[in-house]
Amino acid sequence: MARSPTGMLLLTLFTASCGTGDEFEFSRRVGQLDYGGRVERIETLGHYSAAEAALLFELAGNHLQVTAEHDYSLYRVIYPTAALRSGVTTVSGLVAIPATHSLKGIVSWQHGTNTYRAESISKPSVPEGVGLAGLFASDGYIMVAPDYIGLGVSTDVHPYYHWPSTLSTAIDLLSIAEIMLEGLTSHSGHDLYLAGFSQGGGATAALQRALQQDNPTGLTLRAAASVAGAFNPREISLRNAIETDDPQYLALMLRSFAYVYDGSLDGVVREAYKDQLADWFDGEHSPDFIRTHLPRHASELVTDEFLRNYRAGAEEPAWFYEALRLAATHDYAPLAPLRIYYGTRDTTVIPEEAHAAFEHMRELGGNAELAEVGPYAHDEMVLHTVPFIQQWFDSLERSRH
Repeated sequence: MARSPTGMLLLTLFTASCGTGDEFEFSRRVGQLDYGGRVERIETLGHYSAAEAALLFELAGNHLQVTAEHDYSLYRVIYPTAALRSGVTTVSGLVAIPATHSLKGIVSWQHGTNTYRAESISKPSVPEGVGLAGLFASDGYIMVAPDYIGLGVSTDVHPYYHWPSTLSTAIDLLSIAEIMLEGLTSHSGHDLYLAGFSQGGGATAALQRALQQDNPTGLTLRAAASVAGAFNPREISLRNAIETDDPQYLALMLRSFAYVYDGSLDGVVREAYKDQLADWFDGEHSPDFIRTHLPRHASELVTDEFLRNYRAGAEEPAWFYEALRLAATHDYAPLAPLRIYYGTRDTTVIPEEAHAAFEHMRELGGNAELAEVGPYAHDEMVLHTVPFIQQWFDSLERSRH
């Protein structure tokens, strides 16, 4: 998500409270639970009040009603997960726990595109880390948000739009949250809700698809919400990047896929940038640095040969186009309802992504819904959408009880 002076102001105003009384004793018990080797350590990030959560959204410019009833605590959980190629690696994620015994369930938030480790969601970032934790935790849900490999405590290369590694980090964090849910409340329900923005919108669909095929948790998926998600990188996202001459996401996809699939950028990226992408997308360079150093146009980033092949329908290099196909998430029929949110002024993830995914999923017999949020650009979508997601999840919870 885009950073702004407003976001920094909110970070200053929304500081961790001291947290007095018994309300936070409940959430501190997370360190005493038996995680069966799933956790390396848990760091306490702060304690917050419901009033602060409501104030955060008001100061950010949200004028829609949000439910904020519970104080809550934020934690960074460091845990092992499957490494990209083999073995095990260490990753991290944000966990927000409300101070109530009447927990509604778990919300897994898949965050938007981030190339800067210092702004990982478990820092926690603003506004996704602090803001989304406040929205869902103050409403009575345990909220989890994996950093993904390459962010948070992980110093590996971030495998952008590589779903197997994303799913590993998300599902392993869900198993930890499930232990928290069972250990902190006598609530008999084990409900799971998924939501995510941008890259996380695609990840949310990939996670729902995976859990439908094989759910290793004891959680029951009730609903999923994808905000400005790119479901079809091969047919739509790549075309949009080339037609709008936008280099940023094209550069990130090329860097990530070349690393993950051992592809060569020779003849794909121009010499002036080919060897630089690995350094610039190492997690240590800020978005401003990357924007400044990338060319202004995609046509200045990739070679004429690459563009000629694209326009001729020749899928070269083959590894890149295969990676794009593997990143698609429009190819399944959701069982639990999937609500696809989009903004009409989003030029980063264009509305066609939402419409095409919705239509294809419905053709497959899927439980998909399409929701136009309004005339919002990409980075405006979260603030204007998450209150609707909160209301939707709450309505589904109420219908079960």
